[in-house]
Amino acid sequence: MSEPPQRPRLIPVLDVMNGVVVRAVGGDRKNYPPVRSPLTPSTVPTDIAQALLRSVGAGELYVADLDAITGSARVTPSVEALMEACAVPVWLDAGTGRWDVLDWPPHQNLRPVVGFETCRVPEVLAEALLEPRQRPVAFSLDLRNGQLLGNWRAWGLAGDRDALALTRRVVDMGVRTLIVLDLARVGTGTGTGTNELVRAIRAEFPDLDLIAGGGVRTWSDVERLGKAGATGVLVASALHEGTLVLPSPTA
Repeated sequence: MSEPPQRPRLIPVLDVMNGVVVRAVGGDRKNYPPVRSPLTPSTVPTDIAQALLRSVGAGELYVADLDAITGSARVTPSVEALMEACAVPVWLDAGTGRWDVLDWPPHQNLRPVVGFETCRVPEVLAEALLEPRQRPVAFSLDLRNGQLLGNWRAWGLAGDRDALALTRRVVDMGVRTLIVLDLARVGTGTGTGTNELVRAIRAEFPDLDLIAGGGVRTWSDVERLGKAGATGVLVASALHEGTLVLPSPTA
């Protein structure tokens, strides 16, 4: 009798803009409001990160530094303070591709995320994978409604929906953690839309650390991604608003 699939690990998400944690909805960054969370009245990234870690018992965080991603800053002070305060690994998307990856802050718990949206050419990812600190590096396969957000021509892809070909390319380059993120579903609570892509990637790459996110609203969404092959699930709004009910440890 085969063992049931292991539950994917839950990874809280913090989207940081102008020094506060914001509620990211559908990729429209101009209209992101500050979060309102029952976990803490604060919108300061460090306070919310610690509240989430206490509430969920997570062993890692995902942080999107939106000021850095949009090119108006490098890693911002509020995000640096968060990394100083948290003892867990922090997957950080700070717009790698717009500036030299060797300028990453020297925090021991930092885990760089190279996002397809800002990684204009493959050479940037290659540099991140070879940088001297040899930190774990994740590649974010950024989508909007299944369409790749990035310079797919520079990567030699056949089109902007050729996500599997992009996956093959980055795995060949040495990526061992892949993030599948549909920005159109982020913060919408509409349920996940990447299940089939996750399933296809898992079938081809059984050993890949495969993290998925966008639209997660209930624990059943988390379980569906886990059954599709995700080893980790990114959750933002459902945790900030306290609507995601975690199963009991014995369930």
